[in-house]
Amino acid sequence: MRLLPLFVLLLAAPGTSGAGTITFDEFGNSPLIDVNGFHTHGVTFSFTSGPAFYSQSVGTAGNALLSVDPVLSGPTNGVLNLTFDYSSTLLQFDILLLSIATIDDSIDGLNGGPAYTVVLSNGVSFSGSTTPYIGGGYSEGVFSYSGAPISGAAISFFSGMDMSGLPVTDFGLDNLSFVSPEPVSFFGMAGGLLAIGMTKRRPTGRQS
Repeated sequence: MRLLPLFVLLLAAPGTSGAGTITFDEFGNSPLIDVNGFHTHGVTFSFTSGPAFYSQSVGTAGNALLSVDPVLSGPTNGVLNLTFDYSSTLLQFDILLLSIATIDDSIDGLNGGPAYTVVLSNGVSFSGSTTPYIGGGYSEGVFSYSGAPISGAAISFFSGMDMSGLPVTDFGLDNLSFVSPEPVSFFGMAGGLLAIGMTKRRPTGRQS
């Protein structure tokens, strides 16, 4: 009976969590990796339509504050989909738009927009803005979500003319972070049960 509390604790213990940040330099920047259907670090990427690349250098050095080449990059008229191996309670990333103008988080803003829209797998939608810095060549922003677990997200981008009169044709995405609670390992549970069995068989003393 003394083993019962230990067994219950083993069953109730949370599994290990997979947490990490993808910086898109994991494979270098050559050759370019087509992001459509690419799976790595617990995430599957898909992009429609047009080509997008996991390891694209877009010239962020001296032109961006948040992102560092290489980044995930593609045309702004496409949609980037993320699918997690395990539902994630966090989604965060830095975003670049090829624009030297501020782009608002709403179509009703003075600078047009939204710069990007994120639709989570649970149907909740968020819109964000991007802002250039002095001397920069990109408009940048940060998206951050923390809450109920999600299995993925779809990200779309502003694709049109910014307030400077130039077309916004390309996006970049960097520093993708997520936290995925994984199920308890069967191997870990088996090891725990084995330890219980060995404890049960261990003699407590000699009888005379």
